[in-house]
This record gives sequence, structure tokens and C-alpha cells, in this order.
Amino acid sequence: MPRLDQSDAAKARQANLFLVATGTLSTAHLPFWLNWLSANRPHYKVTVGLTDTAEHFVSASALATMTQTPVVSNTWDTANGRREPVHTRIAADYDGIIVFPASVAFLSGLASGSGTSPFFLAALGTSAPVVIAPSFPPGVAGNPIIADVLARLTDVPNYHLVAPRKGTSRSTGADTEVTAPLWDVIATLEAATTMTPDTETTTTTATAPVNA
Repeated sequence: MPRLDQSDAAKARQANLFLVATGTLSTAHLPFWLNWLSANRPHYKVTVGLTDTAEHFVSASALATMTQTPVVSNTWDTANGRREPVHTRIAADYDGIIVFPASVAFLSGLASGSGTSPFFLAALGTSAPVVIAPSFPPGVAGNPIIADVLARLTDVPNYHLVAPRKGTSRSTGADTEVTAPLWDVIATLEAATTMTPDTETTTTTATAPVNA
């Protein structure tokens, strides 16, 4: 696992990122992580995209205020009744796509090559790095079906999976695989691009929120 570069040079880097949040309880922590990112990578411009289910867990208005960019919905329809090529803009306009957290539904859809939404098509069509941080309910990570899903995603050259960490389910108290902290995701993204020449520098020591 690459380690986050905490140098002044790293904090001066610039990047334009698209962050997809999906329908998991971990999405409720996204404001915390965006605040962390603004402190550690202040020149990264982040646009957040929310799936329909993610909108139940976090306020789009709050995210837009924190990032200073409008939140993108996972639809081709616009308020004026027109359909816009959202997927091609995401695929072409960003230095990287982050899926944080990535629900089982999103992982499965992406691995199947689903073209049912702009976010799936953007991830399928981009040549930029796609960094994916899975979130699993208790027992799901060990299912052979999910192992196959993860293997298919790993086979895509520009896809980078960030392994979850051991944690505790909010709903049951059982052990589970929780979403990796955002610093692991950013370190993986930077290691996959020319944004960082050195991934073996000081790690952070902050505590990540627990998962759903």
C-alpha cells in the first residue's frame, strides 16, 4: 500500500478529481474526509457525484459548500428537460475518479460492465486512474461472488482497489471490512499518476470513522 506524502511539495500539488459516493452509511462521513482533504491537498479541486442511494446519507448542499463545486447527480436528465452527456464529461475532464465509499451494488454493476448510469459509463470509459474503496456489510467480503467481482475490477489496467480495513458494523456490532481512510485512497491515486515521485514517506496518524 502506498503511503501518503506529507511533504510541503505534496501539499502544493494540483489535481481535478471526481469523487463518486455510493449508498452506504460510510457516506455520512464524507464531509469529514473532504475537510481532511482540503487541509492536506488544498489545491485539489473535487467535484462530488452522488448516486441515488447516497443522497439518503449525506447533504448535497453541504458537500457543494465544502468543495465550492455543484454536486453531480447520477442521471442524464436536467432540470430543463434535456438529457446531457454527463458520462463523457466526467471521463474526459478529470485527472482521476475516486469511488469512496464503493457499495456492493456499485462494485457489482461496474464489474458487469453496466451502462445503466452516467457514473458507471464514466468509470468504464475513462483512461484516467479509477481508485475504488469498497465498503462491505458483515460477511459479504468473504463471499466467492464478491471475490470474483473484485478480481474482475483488479484486471482493469487503470483501476486500483484500496483494500478495506478491519472494523465494526454500526448495525450489528459484528466485525466487518470497513472503507479504507481517504489518505490511503489519495496515496493510491498519486502512486498511479505522475503527481507523486515518492510514495514511501510519512503516514498520517488520524483515526478513520467506523463503517456501517
